[in-house]
Amino acid sequence: MIVPVTEPARLAPLLPDWRQTMLWSYFAGRMGEGYADQAACPRSALVRVGDFCFFAGAPSAELAAFVPPALAHGFAVLAPQNALWAREIERAHPNAKRVTRYAFQKRDTFDRDALRRFAAAPAGFGLRRMDEALYETAKAAEWSRDLVCQYPSWADYAAHGRGFAATEGNTLVCGASSYADWPGGVEIEIDCRADRRRRGLARACAAALMLDCLKNGLHPSWDAANEISAHLADTLGYEPAGAYPAFEIEPAT
Repeated sequence: MIVPVTEPARLAPLLPDWRQTMLWSYFAGRMGEGYADQAACPRSALVRVGDFCFFAGAPSAELAAFVPPALAHGFAVLAPQNALWAREIERAHPNAKRVTRYAFQKRDTFDRDALRRFAAAPAGFGLRRMDEALYETAKAAEWSRDLVCQYPSWADYAAHGRGFAATEGNTLVCGASSYADWPGGVEIEIDCRADRRRRGLARACAAALMLDCLKNGLHPSWDAANEISAHLADTLGYEPAGAYPAFEIEPAT
């Protein structure tokens, strides 16, 4: 049996040392939802935040096969706590794509001077803080939706999110924004329009957001989906914390 969990603290004992900031967003009550094998004393847990599902506790075939309603027809990233969970996910989702993601340390060892140099917009582009107009623009386009999609309204984003956008004239072409947040920081999302990549825009937006977070006592967390993202993180001064496996499920057709 799978049951929704209304009190995030019930799942905390199953995820004691998993340094995933999206889990911190869930436990802070900011974002996401939880599921377990039973309500009273959960042994197995699934936490969904955005497109990500985190599996922890005792491996459960039933929970591994469960897709939260919010992800039933969309892209999802399934992150196992360990190899036993990975095996259950592979059995439950034989068509899922196994990928390698890259984690980074959650500590401040950043060179502010280097970040300030990186935060200069390339010639021909502007760089500005995400405002309501940019929020609405990002939300409306497929390539940029993930920059703001976890915040259902501008009011919610203004209260809890933060981001910077690169513009060409008045057109949004790249951005770095909070995919998720918790009281101590944000999980960074970066998206760049396909025809404006490899121009330093992602680096500029990311550096600007990082400086803004650090100035306000927040950690700018980075979790890379691929080697390109991991290389950018390294350039910006992040310290590697190791690679880990995950599974991607494509939208139902």
